[in-house]
Amino acid sequence: MEWNEYKTKIKKALDIFNFDKEILKILKNSIKKNQKIFVAGNGGSAATANHYACDLSKGANKNWEKEKDRFKVISLSSPIEYITAISNDLDYSEIFKQQLINLASPKDICVLISASGNSPNIIKAARCAKDLEMIVIGITGFEGGKLKELADYSAHIPVKEYEICEDIHSIFGHFLTSYLRE
Repeated sequence: MEWNEYKTKIKKALDIFNFDKEILKILKNSIKKNQKIFVAGNGGSAATANHYACDLSKGANKNWEKEKDRFKVISLSSPIEYITAISNDLDYSEIFKQQLINLASPKDICVLISASGNSPNIIKAARCAKDLEMIVIGITGFEGGKLKELADYSAHIPVKEYEICEDIHSIFGHFLTSYLRE
């Protein structure tokens, strides 16, 4: 594939990307409501989840010097010791669910990123989050899969190419950071 062809695909994908606008309000109000935001994904989406955690925790804050009024974001994709222990002792499909059981509270926010929307560990996390009375935001690609059905709010790119989906999900994270900082 040539560079110009890839750029054209990204531009077209941005034009068809759609998200529930309520996501902006939910994330913005998380500071006032003292809600934690958990993010998770596999593979490239794990990297995106970690990037969201960094940017929303630091980059979205207007005044980094302030000790209050910060977004509290935790990536469930980053604690490798915890992930491997859960995978070894239980099952890989449990890696996000078990962390949510230990760390989350009702009304916290769970942002799950999956191009296919069908990763077993993401689906278990979504169901667990619902059981814990958390708000579930699904960021998906392809057809959206089970995650899009389970999520309370959705950000979806109907494209069946992982690279394009992951690029759009990353761009969405940067948009969220910029929006929340303003």
